[in-house]
Amino acid sequence: MNVTEQIQDLLEDFDIVGNPHSIALISMNRQWPEFHQNIEAAIMASTSRLKSIDYARKTYVKKEKAISHPNNIEREYINAYKSAKQYILRMISKLSCEGLPLPSNGVFGAALVLERLTVSFFSAHILYRLGLRYEGHAVSRLILEQIAWAHAAYELDEIDDIKKIETTKTISSLKKVIPRCGPLYGCLSKETHIDYDSHGEFLRVENGKNVILQSQHQFNEYAQVVLNLADMFGIVWELSQYKYLSDVEAIEVKNDNFTVKTNRPFIAVIETHLDNLDAVDNKKNNI
Repeated sequence: MNVTEQIQDLLEDFDIVGNPHSIALISMNRQWPEFHQNIEAAIMASTSRLKSIDYARKTYVKKEKAISHPNNIEREYINAYKSAKQYILRMISKLSCEGLPLPSNGVFGAALVLERLTVSFFSAHILYRLGLRYEGHAVSRLILEQIAWAHAAYELDEIDDIKKIETTKTISSLKKVIPRCGPLYGCLSKETHIDYDSHGEFLRVENGKNVILQSQHQFNEYAQVVLNLADMFGIVWELSQYKYLSDVEAIEVKNDNFTVKTNRPFIAVIETHLDNLDAVDNKKNNI
């Protein structure tokens, strides 16, 4: 794993260790109590100007893990994102061109933009994790446009025809295959272009003063967006790369006609995560 991959691994899912003066982010993949305690001791010794890290550990660090887990609903959102990521990577891993003719320009172009979306999903996730709702939705809108572009491109071969594709107009074509993409695109577009009526979403009055909310932790909403985008990715991936896949699960083929499976396995995954988020949210509201 190179440095960039290590940073991405960290930012996808992390714990916070430290004190009000200084913190450290530790990947959730590093679940060693001693590791967390040593980091907290080092922070305490440095910020308190203590000469001994060992003294700081024995005096100030609790024996249990020095760890600050994300709250339950945030944890459920992170789990949803991870499922979306794993699904996308599993879809991509089925691709194989060995012994087959070269793909058309459209199929190749579709694969190119779709495979790159792993970075875009990561970017949207980081913004959502930080509660940056409008910025996260802007990246998610980009993802949906790229999925729609891939859908419009894969049946073409002439470079001039592919160049003529207008990304923002490809949503109409994709709606015919995935009707849900229309309402989702409309929602993401509304949140990306913040109009006057939206100002109330991030403006509050406290003690007679206007307060701007910099972050909005609407994790149910963020999970729905990420999971549905992953589902749409899977459908267009299989449509566009069908000839080069070992098997398909989101679509089915009858007499050379492609249809989207209504009972595709990832739908159950989406429902499970959304049910979990609702359960946590309801429990919180009933306390």
